[in-house]
Amino acid sequence: FGAAKDGEPPTREEVLDLTSVVSSITARDMLGDAPPPCDDYIQYTDVYDGPHYTICLFQVPKGARLPMHNHPGMHVVSKVLSGELSVDAYDAKDESNAGSPPPDAPAFEVSVAREDDAWTSEGGAHYTGPREGNIHEFRAVTDCCVLDVLAPPYDFSGGRRCTYYEVERRGDGSHWASAVRCPPDYETKGVAYAG
Repeated sequence: FGAAKDGEPPTREEVLDLTSVVSSITARDMLGDAPPPCDDYIQYTDVYDGPHYTICLFQVPKGARLPMHNHPGMHVVSKVLSGELSVDAYDAKDESNAGSPPPDAPAFEVSVAREDDAWTSEGGAHYTGPREGNIHEFRAVTDCCVLDVLAPPYDFSGGRRCTYYEVERRGDGSHWASAVRCPPDYETKGVAYAG
């Protein structure tokens, strides 16, 4: 993600290179011999958090979800290290809706990028771009551990913050996203990286 450091988006080659590298990472590489711990809550671990990118782990218990959210202006490569996720993802049809709208902003139309897509530890890494599948939800089919590489990282003071959404399928078959407040049932616990 070298070009992202200078405010320019990464090239297709850089995205493919990073996706290839992340695809080769295993749970053992990140967690050692210990199985990924899973309690009744989602665990978040910063592996690396710098000015140009973030590497993090989510340990998600079976039945839990990372609610519909976005990564505005960000490039993300995700890899399921253990377990299985079901993923729904949407693209904003209008680029002006790809940012961080306030919860009272009007709904906007999205197109389906993935629906009930199964991501497993046997699969490779998955790319999410600023507009490609950027509004998405992860549901844990089994206890699972997910590695994310995000560039650039979130910047809450600079306006690059996560927004949560509800997506509604309308009678005409179209899908519309509405910004909402963080769901009250979504809670994560920070855990120090021990790798």
